[in-house]
Amino acid sequence: MTKNKLEKQPTDLPSALENFQKITARFGSEDTLLFLDFDGTLAPIVEHHDDAAISEEMRGLVQELSKRFPLAVVSGRGLADVRKRVNLPDLFYAGSHGFEISGPNGFAKDHEEAVKVIPVFDEIEPLLKRKLKEIAGTDFERKKFTMAIHYRQVKQEEQEKVHNIVSAVLNDYSEVTKADGKKVIEIRPAIDWHKGRAVEFLKTVLSKKENQLSVYVGDDVTDEDAFEYVKNGIGILVGEHGRQTYADYRVEDLKEVKLFFQKLLQYKS
Repeated sequence: MTKNKLEKQPTDLPSALENFQKITARFGSEDTLLFLDFDGTLAPIVEHHDDAAISEEMRGLVQELSKRFPLAVVSGRGLADVRKRVNLPDLFYAGSHGFEISGPNGFAKDHEEAVKVIPVFDEIEPLLKRKLKEIAGTDFERKKFTMAIHYRQVKQEEQEKVHNIVSAVLNDYSEVTKADGKKVIEIRPAIDWHKGRAVEFLKTVLSKKENQLSVYVGDDVTDEDAFEYVKNGIGILVGEHGRQTYADYRVEDLKEVKLFFQKLLQYKS
């Protein structure tokens, strides 16, 4: 079930900073839950995905927030990868768009149906690499339950060819599906599971109250699943991703993300 939101142009969204009091007026007495994307939200977007890094200042802000709000990092990156980059072991993490989740005290949950699709990824990965090897700039990121093909380094005139090759290969594999992100093609199990569903699951883990209010901060097309799907949630889009959005508010960039986090800490103090 969605919130029946209407899509809007990112530039039409009100500023989360200018409307901070309006946002916190919804918090109430119970702990509001925070869900944070990684790339483009906690760490700058970079040319090569392996180079992404969170600053010490941002890491410190997230750590302080986690002491005041129930908090989880939700990423398209593999679980082990995003955990290593954030490097705050006591947080909850949802990796591979929520197909794998971990938390403190040994908490771990893999999507049971997605486990059955792993052999398909083992089959299509070498196939795609062989078909795309002639296109300079393609970069593969294999995760446990998903695979990403980055094409930020591919020449503009060849980017459509990348999409066509991937689509042609996936036509023979109904077990997986293709989704687009910022200069990346995400291949996932063809299962009704995404960041929004992962957040709804994590809300039941992070809070004893049913349907607790949550704030989700993200920058990518894949974060739209959370903006649209999560009930009793406030969506904050970082920048814009070239499409319409289901978010409620907007911040311009990582600098404004930090300012928003600082405001949250001041609010809690």
